[in-house]
Amino acid sequence: MTFDGIRDFIGEDLKKIEKLISRNFQSDVLLIPTIANYLIGAGGKKFRPMLLVLSSKLSGYSNGDRHILNSCIVELIHVATLLHDDVVDEALIRRGNPSVNKKWGNEASVLVGDYLFSKSLSLLALGDDSRITQSISFASQELAEGEIIGLVTKGNFDITEEEYMDIIYKKTASLISVSCKIGAILGNISTDKEKALTNFGLKIGIAYQLIDDVLDYTGDQEKLGKTIGLDFQRKKITLPLITLFQKVSADEKIKIQNLIFSHNNYMGKLKTLVEMMEHHNTIEYAMGKAKNYVEEAKKEMEIFDDSPYLVAILSLADHIIARKN
Repeated sequence: MTFDGIRDFIGEDLKKIEKLISRNFQSDVLLIPTIANYLIGAGGKKFRPMLLVLSSKLSGYSNGDRHILNSCIVELIHVATLLHDDVVDEALIRRGNPSVNKKWGNEASVLVGDYLFSKSLSLLALGDDSRITQSISFASQELAEGEIIGLVTKGNFDITEEEYMDIIYKKTASLISVSCKIGAILGNISTDKEKALTNFGLKIGIAYQLIDDVLDYTGDQEKLGKTIGLDFQRKKITLPLITLFQKVSADEKIKIQNLIFSHNNYMGKLKTLVEMMEHHNTIEYAMGKAKNYVEEAKKEMEIFDDSPYLVAILSLADHIIARKN
């Protein structure tokens, strides 16, 4: 099933989610709906809501719209983190358009992000489900911790692969995993199936970030919808670079550090670094690791009976590896 096919399959639910998100972007403070409408106009894959909807349907949830409410909550948290991330990363492009911080300034981007976080808390209170509240609260805490660890390890070539994988788990996989877990909670399925769905989300979340790491070096900026080489430019040490640094000689290590920390000929340096990664197969290594996580995730789902929802959620996992944006 293609990505567009999956979206069509759950299209009615996605329309409800988009309407609820739009409704919760409204405010008497005019800057909030202005920026919100700009973000809505830029689109977005709604990957986390898609997972939540599919997980809930796979788990047998069919009575009510709690999956719509919780999908909105998860997406508001995600968008808030994007607004904050773009400020931290000094990003200029998001989804193919000037980023909010570029267009309205860092202050507006941070404060509207704060508003969206606050709005998600208000909606969470409406749900009145302690297990979902605890799960989202914990995932949000993990996400923030991951971002902070990522910040303090910028430019640190001593970071190990294991330490970096922990950052990925916290800053990306935690919210993707909880999207799947919420679907399981809504469907009130067995503990084993809930664990399988949660682990599925965790593993595809890790794969998602690993592919992001690769695309930052090898992606097409127009298709990607954001600046390529941003990790390199902001001295973020991701898996392709961690692996490269472990493989090269002492002289090459110095060369890599000079590439990262010098301030001229940005595109030329990026090209040199990518060539080194390709020579030492570190991009291929990161891709292989992502593929392994997706395959492990799909094995978690063997506990579920075959259904159109199972086909769709497994296809969504496959899309992670194939994606170009």
